[in-house]
Amino acid sequence: MFVFGITMLGIYLTCIFYSCYLYRHDITNLLFCISTFGFGCQAMVKIFFFTILRKKVIALNESSSRHYIYTMHESDRVKAVICRNLSLIYIIIKGTIYVYFVLVLAAVFLPGFASIFIADSLLPFGFILPILNPDGWTGYLCNYTVQSIAAYYYYGISAGSDIGIIYNLLTASGQLDCMMVLIEELNDQLDAGQETTTISQKIVKIIKLHQFHRDYLTELMHFLYLYHVGAIGFTVLTVIISVMGVVLLQWYLGIIVSVLASIQLFYICFLGTSFEIKVLNTDILIEAVGAIKWDKLSCSGMKHMNLVLALAQKPKLLMVVTTPLNISTYVQVHKMIYSMIMMLQNTK
Repeated sequence: MFVFGITMLGIYLTCIFYSCYLYRHDITNLLFCISTFGFGCQAMVKIFFFTILRKKVIALNESSSRHYIYTMHESDRVKAVICRNLSLIYIIIKGTIYVYFVLVLAAVFLPGFASIFIADSLLPFGFILPILNPDGWTGYLCNYTVQSIAAYYYYGISAGSDIGIIYNLLTASGQLDCMMVLIEELNDQLDAGQETTTISQKIVKIIKLHQFHRDYLTELMHFLYLYHVGAIGFTVLTVIISVMGVVLLQWYLGIIVSVLASIQLFYICFLGTSFEIKVLNTDILIEAVGAIKWDKLSCSGMKHMNLVLALAQKPKLLMVVTTPLNISTYVQVHKMIYSMIMMLQNTK
């Protein structure tokens, strides 16, 4: 499957450069080629990070596995939190698979369906095979078949890579939930007046989980930093080019391309917002730590819990360069695109 995918990537790159040269005097078709190339560049970024840098991906997954194995020896309350987190991961991953499949399916079949009712034969994407002219039925069917296979491969790359990121982000979110439960259990032990040794063991577990969580996030953010710069950068470029074609050249097929890229960008920003809400909601953690019976803690226990409280006020967030990856950024990007297009429209 990997060899087949790389072969398709080679065919795609050959076709896209050939098509750009072929349509160098046709601005509408050239825009279609370039916008399609934006998706290709995005796919190449994902291939690079999940194959060439696969050791980092494996390290992240192994860290996640260690977290789940470690919590299997905890109390039933902690296990219940883990079960809820894994159920949420399963639901969101299934939803991602279906959403991406519907989007790619629409991008592939809507042009073919529209071709039945209009004189022109529309292809899903802007590249064509050398020699095979898409104006004839044989060339059209061959190009349509190759583009459909390429779209399926792109679907596998996008869905697979984003599922891996979703799994890691939600695992990090679940670690915070586990820590909250451990703090509640510590408070219960203090109320019950249990032995100092038992309480110290619980504090050590909280400290270890919190340190593991911060190390895990550091590793994850380091991996996602350049990944998001490449993947989101090319997605934004695709939206700009396709919207420019729609507004300035009445290239209505660009609506499908721009919507596909915009929804993909929204999905990533929505995940970033969800994670940001979870991480920035430090008030709950502060209240939980504040509700501890501090007068029953030893001096060492107080120092450790104060350290947890101090570090919780410095959360780590998803970033693209210096910009947080959230819905606000998504809106700002589209405002910037709108302003740019209107400026070009006024100077046209």
